[in-house]
Amino acid sequence: MSGERPIKRILIANRGEIARRIMRTCHHLGIETVSVYTDVDAHAPHAREATFSEAIGEPESYLASEKIIAAAQRSGADSVHPGYGFLSENANFAAAVKDAGLCWIGPSSETIERLGSKTSAKEIARSSNVPVSPTLLIGTCSVEEASRKISEFGASVGYPLVIKAAAGGGGRGMRFIDSSSSLVVEVESARREALKAFKSDEIFVEKCITGARHIEVQIAADITGAVVALGTRDCSLQRSNQKIIEEAPAINLKPGTEEKLFEAATALARKSRYSNLGTVEFLYTSDGSFYFLEVNTRLQVEHPVTELVTGLDLVELQIRLAAGETLAACGIFSSPQPRGHAIEARWCAEEFTDRFVTATGVVLDLHIPSEPPHGAIVRFDRGVEPCSVVSHYYDSLIGKVIAHSSNREQAISALDETLSGARLSGVRNNRNLLLHLLRTNSFKELTHTVDRTKALLPGPEAHRAGGETAHALTAALRSLSPRSVWAQNGPWLSEQAPDARLSYPWRTRGDGGALESSTTKLPTSVVVSGPRDSTIVGTLSALFIKGPLQQAVLTQENGERISITTFRDGETLWVHLPFGSYVLEEVGIGDNVQSSAKRAANEIRSSIPGKVAAVLVGVGDVVEEGAVLLVLDSMKMEHPIRASMNGRVSSLPAPVGSIVGSGTPLVTIDPS
Repeated sequence: MSGERPIKRILIANRGEIARRIMRTCHHLGIETVSVYTDVDAHAPHAREATFSEAIGEPESYLASEKIIAAAQRSGADSVHPGYGFLSENANFAAAVKDAGLCWIGPSSETIERLGSKTSAKEIARSSNVPVSPTLLIGTCSVEEASRKISEFGASVGYPLVIKAAAGGGGRGMRFIDSSSSLVVEVESARREALKAFKSDEIFVEKCITGARHIEVQIAADITGAVVALGTRDCSLQRSNQKIIEEAPAINLKPGTEEKLFEAATALARKSRYSNLGTVEFLYTSDGSFYFLEVNTRLQVEHPVTELVTGLDLVELQIRLAAGETLAACGIFSSPQPRGHAIEARWCAEEFTDRFVTATGVVLDLHIPSEPPHGAIVRFDRGVEPCSVVSHYYDSLIGKVIAHSSNREQAISALDETLSGARLSGVRNNRNLLLHLLRTNSFKELTHTVDRTKALLPGPEAHRAGGETAHALTAALRSLSPRSVWAQNGPWLSEQAPDARLSYPWRTRGDGGALESSTTKLPTSVVVSGPRDSTIVGTLSALFIKGPLQQAVLTQENGERISITTFRDGETLWVHLPFGSYVLEEVGIGDNVQSSAKRAANEIRSSIPGKVAAVLVGVGDVVEEGAVLLVLDSMKMEHPIRASMNGRVSSLPAPVGSIVGSGTPLVTIDPS
């Protein structure tokens, strides 16, 4: 690598998708890589794909700076790339890397300290004449004192407000509150989550700007002080305070706004003596106003959309700038003109029915269509492969699917078509939600805002209806494909099955409970009666069976064709359709069709795997329905567990620190 300080071997202080992404660029540049991995990641793809690999111990070790620096020294690495998350915005880690004689691929520790704290960054923004929203700095004080300050601030500037972690982003530590919120609970939870994620429990509060879009500016700066804005991104479609669909460039801005955003971002970078890559984030309102949010002193998760519209490799640019090259030497003199439009969807190990639930498991089958839609470029950056374990210890991101085309409409269409043909069996995931959001009129027409994303989410009825359709189509496929790998016990499922009418009942469980149908096989078609209306399927147009995987195209009598892929894991069927994926559990005809997760009304069980982060009640306490009883930490996010009724707590079988699985008893309440 050319530059003042040649870079020949990089230790990647991260895991999963971003570690593999950095490795790709390093391989292209001829740079050797060193991966680090914890005990639970010993067989992860990133651990085996690097030139060298170093074990660092228990699951939390990606946050152990001394272990990572020791691994770099053992492996002979000359540089450290932090990726995003974990220690990427930890100023002490950046300084320790430099003190160890290693090259830090990112802005200096002093810059990270100045801008990594959102409170300090706001002061720099103000001094750079960049607009900021009303802000309350909490400081070091008790939970009760912090709650009092927030209450007074809310009365002064108005609600809603948002609590944020001062030392990091990604939605960790963020809480939206109104005048009725339990401030003590929210402050405690925000501090606890911030401490786990960023090693700092400092929080602050700001006035929530409603009806706004989330617009960010990608910047690049070199050691001479030159700064260039590389483009904008729109990250307004979010869930649980985290981005889920991002695109570049940001469009439908009022005339002149992009130039003003570029000026604000570069002025702030110069004021803070920035070097390397970073992102300046803003909230943009419909009247053309914008307000500074924060600076991310690292590579962003959504960097691929900028790469696709600019033609730049941002990881390569990071490495070259860290080696001492200037922007001019990298061929960057001004903001590049964006080419076409790119959009990214975060494919996550989580599912949404009436709320978001994280998921774990083993990836049994993973597929993205290899042929991109006409004229489009499709990229799949992923951290898992078949047989990969998705655990509760880390972020839920499985991978990112990115599409680029000549305009926004075509990019959305290409991403939709790609996700329609994608599948992941073994770990519940959000493919259904991504497809739903891409198809909403609000998103297509670009009228969505950060705070109105919740209104775009599908209701639980939509999920139940999809599961019932999956059941009916799978029942039809059972009848039309007698050699089905997951229908070996049917009395008529043989080569010699007569063509006469023959009815066969079938039961499965889905998230909506028990599903039942009766399949009648006719000479040239099949009728499925229930769980909703009768479904008449004409012919089986195509069939492919390989082990537990079965793919087929069903052609109905009206000529409509639908693709269906199933993957069998024991009694569980993973059913993949163009509009979503559903998990069905086969139930014997004489079996009890009630869900195995059914519990006594007064027993609260965990719906997700995780770790008990806090228990807020004691045995004998009287609680009201909806009150927060304890908090689970799963995939780096906190999930409050609430009372399902009024009553008195009679047992708490899972103390603080307990590792629980899905279905583990957490609290028992005796009804009042």
